[in-house]
Amino acid sequence: MKKTLILLFALMVLAGWAQAAGSFHVRLTGNVLLPGDSGYKDIYGKSVFYPELKAGYAFSSDIYIWAGYGFVNEKGETPVLKLPAESSQKFLSFGLGYRGAFSDALGWFAELGLTNASYKETAMDVTESGSVLGFRADAGLTYTVASPLFLSLELGYISTSKKVNSVTIKPGGLKLGLGLGLKF
Repeated sequence: MKKTLILLFALMVLAGWAQAAGSFHVRLTGNVLLPGDSGYKDIYGKSVFYPELKAGYAFSSDIYIWAGYGFVNEKGETPVLKLPAESSQKFLSFGLGYRGAFSDALGWFAELGLTNASYKETAMDVTESGSVLGFRADAGLTYTVASPLFLSLELGYISTSKKVNSVTIKPGGLKLGLGLGLKF
């Protein structure tokens, strides 16, 4: 919760600063996440819903910094005993991006960054939680519907890995999403 409040405060400060400069954008994306952890897939499924909010500030016409927050909450059951299980993953990310244009309406972007993945899983009356630092890469197309509104089609990968009780977990994975954004 504390990290979420810090991110929201940082986004508000960034929004105020960027609005004065006219180089701010915000994007809300609904993603399908294909988890990178095979054990996670066995319990929660091969794909999960992953909403994400990103905000960025362009300090040149092509290069920008960005910050984002996304989460996954899933319920499933253990493979052998068929007992209930619950999992949550939260991703706090930041990095650099580069954007270009094919035309006035159609553009593209590529982003690289770091992500802090916090996780919590409860199964068989045992709860494991923690966090792990990882990397992420995103790319996509944007289409300006009517200034300042744009749509995005995105592809990305979140790569994290941590050993927990002699088992390696991998929060994140491959993601594909559709987004709606605003440029200020």
